[in-house]
Amino acid sequence: MPTQEERSIGVISVHKKLNSEFLFCLVRESDGHWGFPKGHQDDGESDEETARRELREETGIAEVEIDTTRTFEEQYSFERGGGRVHKQATYFLGRVHSVESATPPAFKAEIPEVRWLSYAEAKETLTFPEAKRLLEDVWEYLNKRLE
Repeated sequence: MPTQEERSIGVISVHKKLNSEFLFCLVRESDGHWGFPKGHQDDGESDEETARRELREETGIAEVEIDTTRTFEEQYSFERGGGRVHKQATYFLGRVHSVESATPPAFKAEIPEVRWLSYAEAKETLTFPEAKRLLEDVWEYLNKRLE
């Protein structure tokens, strides 16, 4: 069975509350899995442009400060259409100043729900171990930057 390679780009959106608590934006996909906003790159788009577009499409968030100094990656494989898919997802860290967000109507079938959660809640909610590890990496990175 041949393995197909896929690549996605996304944003791990973070909001820092006044009490210094971080909130993370998670999306629920139509299949019920919780993860971070991501998607495929359109022709001619830079990685950052793809990340911004996917975030806007899936969460309605248009105002985000993208940190281009570091990216975070996850890799995983799954079965689709009788074949195996190996996926690499690259994420930027994005700071947002408001947690007011909702999936635009055109994308509601794909992303029916968006939630802003604390680190502990996000770790509990994320569906896959790879996404939980990714959250741990981001958490460690954020806390080192605060030292």
